Amino acid sequence: MTGQADEAALLGPAPQALERLLEGGGACVPPGRALDGLSADLACRRVEGAPHTVAEIVAHMQFWQAFSAALVRGEGPALPEHAAGGWPAVGPGDWDTVRRAFLSGLAEAKRLARGEDLSRQVDGQKTVGYELTVNALHNAVHLGQVILLRRMLGAWPPPGGGETW
Repeated sequence: MTGQADEAALLGPAPQALERLLEGGGACVPPGRALDGLSADLACRRVEGAPHTVAEIVAHMQFWQAFSAALVRGEGPALPEHAAGGWPAVGPGDWDTVRRAFLSGLAEAKRLARGEDLSRQVDGQKTVGYELTVNALHNAVHLGQVILLRRMLGAWPPPGGGETW
């Protein structure tokens, strides 16, 4: 395609909708609940046939969430050389720190959704709203994987319940 449509900024939803998407929204289990009550041992246990542990998935989400936040803050983060660079190694001793960093980064993303001009361009056609929406979608995909792995590990539902309503 060519023309004006190609040059349009990629926008995202309104601040309140974006904040709800980041928190899980609709029929999705909230991220904090998806991780609640999971021990380091279970978070780092590999399920046969699964390429990643729960802890590795959460570290991956935290990596890209931090990348998005840095982009929105204008820090110009560098992309990793290869996709594997977005999958940090995680051991049982790292689990609590990784989980807290992810949830803290999620709170920051929600603050950015409320406080930033969502139409401000941050990277080519990407706007703050678009970047934070991509973050919410990325988290939704991987949190679904976390829930599936927890089921396979016999660690679902979490203490607060696993249903969305």
